[in-house]
Amino acid sequence: MMIALLAHSVRAQQETTTSATDTTSSTPKPSNIQHSIQPSLGVTIQSISEADNETFSAIWIAGMDANLFIDGEPWQFGAKLYARYGQQHSQNAFPVKTQDDLILSVTPSRTIFPGPKIRLFLEITGQTQMAKGLAADSTPTKFLDPLFVYQSLFLGRRFSNQAEDGSWQYDLTAGVGYALQETLAQNFILSGNRQFVVTDHNPLSSVQGETTLESGYSAIVDLNLQENIGENLQVTTGWKTVAINRVQTPTLPEATTFLENARVSSLLEFGLQYKFLSIDYSANLTYDRNVSLRRSLDQSLVFGFKLTL
Repeated sequence: MMIALLAHSVRAQQETTTSATDTTSSTPKPSNIQHSIQPSLGVTIQSISEADNETFSAIWIAGMDANLFIDGEPWQFGAKLYARYGQQHSQNAFPVKTQDDLILSVTPSRTIFPGPKIRLFLEITGQTQMAKGLAADSTPTKFLDPLFVYQSLFLGRRFSNQAEDGSWQYDLTAGVGYALQETLAQNFILSGNRQFVVTDHNPLSSVQGETTLESGYSAIVDLNLQENIGENLQVTTGWKTVAINRVQTPTLPEATTFLENARVSSLLEFGLQYKFLSIDYSANLTYDRNVSLRRSLDQSLVFGFKLTL
């Protein structure tokens, strides 16, 4: 991805048909609104017949990617929705959830130092699941239970570059700051409290509150690439990583390293689309000791249908 960024920068300097834009320019400019909604669906059907045994199964994954960006000076505003849900259906068996991710982010920003082109960002992100399931260590989960919400106030820069004919574009946002994280849980027991036995005589409310508040330093990198490599053929790449080094709280066991005391989430997407046919790869990695001492990684490679609205 970094090589692609360098290649685009060289092209922007050599070709007269391209233009480079630093979105932190101090010169006032009119607002430019960009938005897209991309629903997708992929289905795999399998039937196996062996002697007197016949097995039928189907796996489907539905997705929704939505983006809104208002580009202006000195204010900018961005919002993103990432949703994935999939199930496996087998003969004579209950459906099994294969993937379930729901992430919504809202990020306003403002230029505060026109000289060094530094912006002040406020990112508000919520992450949960849409249906009942199990966490990385088999702890039951459901919609909004748990719900992770963080607000990160950070200093950074946003760069964008695009061709005048719209054949390619990219944007990169990076910065460091301070973040607050709220973990909201009703019946979900945080990993640091699972040594307690929860019963009617010792309810969950006596062990943990419904909201756990933590804070710490944060670092954010958000990169998006898009290029048309042929007629009706488009390649898209997105990568966003957020790390929050939280202050130690009584609900967590003693941490000895940065990673043990941090929440790290990383979302990687790669797509190849020809008209309405697409191949999409996504990987959602989350490490949070409130949920599990193990990291959670959801990956999917789907050939299916995608529309851009």
